[in-house]
Amino acid sequence: MKPAVPMPALPASARASLRSPIAFRCEATAHDLGGSREILLATYRGRSPRLAARWLRAEAHRLARLLSPALGALFLRDAPFTAAGPDVPRPDAELRAWADDERAYEHALRSLASGRALMFTATDYDARYSLRAYPLPTRWASIDR
Repeated sequence: MKPAVPMPALPASARASLRSPIAFRCEATAHDLGGSREILLATYRGRSPRLAARWLRAEAHRLARLLSPALGALFLRDAPFTAAGPDVPRPDAELRAWADDERAYEHALRSLASGRALMFTATDYDARYSLRAYPLPTRWASIDR
C-alpha cells in the first residue's frame, strides 16, 4: 500500500473554474462489522441528482428483496424457515422504509442537487449495508483570449 501523499490546496483561480457536478457516482456496498472487508454490490453513474436518487431508491428495494426474499421464491421452496423474534435486526425493513419514504427521497434530491454526498446505512448482526451517492465534479476548459 502506498503512503498518502499530501496535496496542496487548489489556488483560488482553480477553485473558481470548478463547476457544478455533471454526474453522480452511486454505490451499494456491504461491510463486515469488524471493518476489515468491503464488498461492492452495485454501482451506477447518474447524470442528474434525480437519476441518482431514483437509483438509490431502486437499489434499496433490490437489496431488501435479496435480504428477505418472498416465501414463495422458487429457490426457497425446500428451505426450512424459522420465525425471527422482534429483537432481530431487520436491515431489509430499514431499506424498504427508507426507499418508500417520500421525505427521504426529497432530502436525497436536495442533497445531491446542492453538491453534497448522501449515504444511508442499515446494519445486521454481521454486516452493514450502505447506499452512497456523491457528485463527480468537473472543470471548465480554460480559454485564454
